[in-house]
Amino acid sequence: MKQSDAGIYKCPVCLSSFSLVDTKSEGKNIIYSILKCSNGHEFSIEEGIPNFTWPEELGNIDNETRLTYEKLAAEYDKFASFPFWTFKSDENEIRSDMSNRLNLREDSIVLEIGAGDGRGAEHVAKKLGYKGRFFIQELSPSFLKKSFERLKKYDQIIEFSIANASYIPFMDNFFDAAYHFGGISTFSDVKRCLSELLRVVKPGGKVLVGDESMGPWLRESNFGKIMMNSNPLFKYEIPLKDIPLDAREVKIEWIMMGAFFILEFTVGEGEPQANYHIPIPSERGGTHWSRYYGNLEGISEETKKLANEARKKSGKGMSEWLDEIVRKAAEAELNK
Repeated sequence: MKQSDAGIYKCPVCLSSFSLVDTKSEGKNIIYSILKCSNGHEFSIEEGIPNFTWPEELGNIDNETRLTYEKLAAEYDKFASFPFWTFKSDENEIRSDMSNRLNLREDSIVLEIGAGDGRGAEHVAKKLGYKGRFFIQELSPSFLKKSFERLKKYDQIIEFSIANASYIPFMDNFFDAAYHFGGISTFSDVKRCLSELLRVVKPGGKVLVGDESMGPWLRESNFGKIMMNSNPLFKYEIPLKDIPLDAREVKIEWIMMGAFFILEFTVGEGEPQANYHIPIPSERGGTHWSRYYGNLEGISEETKKLANEARKKSGKGMSEWLDEIVRKAAEAELNK
């Protein structure tokens, strides 16, 4: 870790700032230290790499995933391109397209979670200039180390760390974009992960994730059945219900013959706010707001029929007519 970056990280548990304890450095780099927050949470830096793993004891799914990738790391090169070959796709074109969707500038600050061995990160790093910053996180230490050599020429703009994608150790609105491809199906808490990505990206910035998910229209085809039988991860459903409320311009696309998905959205601020109070030009009348919040108790069918006839005779919308009639009746009653 670069000494200049020590103050950037925040506690993944409570988001408070860190102090460095028992630090050993070489030049401008921290080789060993303890990151301790004001609430007593501690995380280590070893061999220059901070480890923000939280919870300390990972859930079963995350722990199994980490162990699997720890075993795969040494031989991963022979597996990495297999999905692209299977679906007759150009890996470089697909990864380059994903990096293009992030709308990066040379000075952008970017986060990649679950970065694997850096194959996707290389395409992002190419788009950043010397003023850019790229923070790369991976839950498997062995996997992360494989990316060091691949990304060596971008060393000045890159910081590596070990972290759980559902507990991101950065302040709110820090990044211009965040990215992940190829593992979210195995995350134990996808909803929290997407919320965390939205939290750390600035309003207007882009979040993009993707992974296996056989297109719904393909699941009963021989193609779909064969692939889902070979790899059960293709049965994964896109986590639409987990998309944060603040997401805007949400887009979903299936790529690689419809076997993989890309979910991207722009970060907004809070719940969408429509023009609720515009009068609606219809017989019912009213506004979106008054139709929802202005309901009165139910009336008999006979009274409803009479009200409709009177409303038509007045030439007004039902909402306007009712509002006027009820107001007059209420004021008359109160003035007795």
